[in-house]
Amino acid sequence: MHLKRTLIKKLIGEGKTYKEVQKIIGCSAKMISNALKWRAKPERRGRKRKTTIKMDRRITRMAKAQPMISSRMIKDSLELPVSTVTVRRRLCEANLFSRIPRKVPLLKKRHVQKRLQFAKEHINWPKEKWRNILWTDETCPGSSPGPPPGGTCLEHLPRKASRRHPKQMPEPPQLAPLDVVLL
Repeated sequence: MHLKRTLIKKLIGEGKTYKEVQKIIGCSAKMISNALKWRAKPERRGRKRKTTIKMDRRITRMAKAQPMISSRMIKDSLELPVSTVTVRRRLCEANLFSRIPRKVPLLKKRHVQKRLQFAKEHINWPKEKWRNILWTDETCPGSSPGPPPGGTCLEHLPRKASRRHPKQMPEPPQLAPLDVVLL
């Protein structure tokens, strides 16, 4: 089809009439008319992008320089005329997906002292009070990887157990006593 179209344009450009072109190629007058009207369509379809390539580069450069910056802060600091969702979309196109930092911050002396104080205050709690506690931290108390012997760690707790009355909760794990060292 492409070759016929170019041939039709060439013959008409040379000054041939529709009838002469019809005889040479063996096509209808409508096909000649359509071939002359035909224009190549642009590659892009859909809505025009709000950001330019330069804006996209600035967004990714800022995100790489400051990995913990939010999309709103990028938008505001670069004064972009787009929404924060668009900024996140551009970051995803650059393979910079949102994520949670892998490492948690280390405990400060103040945190260690507060934990130690809590442990000292609650060392003589009876089992009935400990049964009301649902362990929600990420680690399993008193165990290596895997569920603790008592099964009280939230991620290993059966779904039905979380809906039980506190007195029906499983026994807390037997933790080894900690060697208390004052800093």
